[in-house]
Amino acid sequence: MVRIATGLSRQKRPMAKPCCYVRFLLIIASLAFVLMLSLSHRIYTREIEPLLLHHQYNIYQPQPKATIAYAVSLTGCGAKDEAVNKAAALTDGAAVLKHSIHLSSIQNPESGSKYDYKMYAFVHPEAIHCSGPFTKLGYEVLIRDTPVNITEIRGDFLRERLPKSGCCGEKEFIKLYAYTLLDYPVVVHLDLDTLILRPLDNLFDVMIDDSDASSLARNKIPVMHDAEIPKKVDAMFTRDYNSINAGDKHAGVQGGFLVIRPSQEAFDEYVQIILEGNFNGGGWGGQYGFYWGVFQIQGLCAYFYDHFHPETSLELNRCVYNLMADSPREEPKTDGSQSRCLDGKDGCEDCQKVDLATAKTIHFTLCRKPWMCHSSTKTNRKELCKKLHHEWFRVRKDFELTERAKNGNTSRDLKDFCRGDGPQFYVPMEL
Repeated sequence: MVRIATGLSRQKRPMAKPCCYVRFLLIIASLAFVLMLSLSHRIYTREIEPLLLHHQYNIYQPQPKATIAYAVSLTGCGAKDEAVNKAAALTDGAAVLKHSIHLSSIQNPESGSKYDYKMYAFVHPEAIHCSGPFTKLGYEVLIRDTPVNITEIRGDFLRERLPKSGCCGEKEFIKLYAYTLLDYPVVVHLDLDTLILRPLDNLFDVMIDDSDASSLARNKIPVMHDAEIPKKVDAMFTRDYNSINAGDKHAGVQGGFLVIRPSQEAFDEYVQIILEGNFNGGGWGGQYGFYWGVFQIQGLCAYFYDHFHPETSLELNRCVYNLMADSPREEPKTDGSQSRCLDGKDGCEDCQKVDLATAKTIHFTLCRKPWMCHSSTKTNRKELCKKLHHEWFRVRKDFELTERAKNGNTSRDLKDFCRGDGPQFYVPMEL
């Protein structure tokens, strides 16, 4: 009976219905799906969001072809009673210049540049106490004394006149330390009253590459007098024809814009040239002219590349690079006839009438510094000077909006930057 009962109990045990298994699997799948969503959310919030944040800082941008060093030099802080607003020249000039470089680098994808940048400031010991803004703005400050002791200059003419010449005597030679930035393939030394409008990739490609990129770039660089570009270029610059007489054989290098290949050997050679002091009334070597800045960088660099290292430098078109809106000719003649070209050529391009859309870099010399709140009174360059000033204030405004915006109150009209005529009416940035 027990067997029979057991057998009957087995026969009557209900079989599990297939739908129960389906429900069970659906429950398991639902739990798994919920768990997966939870994990996905955690992965997104803890891992992906930081990557998106880093992406805003260009983690995913293409690797730069190279990093270019940009340098400025500070030789002094100026007298307290100077008309020029020195604080504006240091802080605002340095800020706007750096931002213009940033906008023309790989850091700004819209620029199309392949090159990154690093900022340096060479500061003379006498200028240390006013160099604070450079560090705050992201420049690496390098304290550098004059590379020569002027008492050791062997030439009497140079030794006696150098300290009182030019803007800052022998202290301007600290610009030569640009040649010692050996970690970079190219160094661009600029004055604080300059502005980069467009990428300089073609210049860098020529100096760095031996590839097709260099060949293509060579065809795109506007040069003076249709000069042939040397196979190896160690320096690029413009020349200052307004400082010489028409037809003079040697014009000085314009010291506010220098693109050089760093070299310790070149730096050491410069030092030896200065110490030798082969300079008289005819300039360096007695034959390289006498003009403003001839004792310092403008004359020294011309002597270095024209006399000692010919066919290693390139003179760029000054209406495209280092545009100053200068006249290409002597002062107009009283009889109304056309005056001579300062470079001694039959024809010369007038940089007062160029299309600003073609300019790569600009330099506020004849057009006055933007923070002076003056405009040029010379008719021929007045309109272009207005455009150059507009560009500087445009970059300043962009800097304030994107880098130093405070409570959204920095969007001002350009006219608000100059509230009158003269440097005392300039409105400095609030950094």
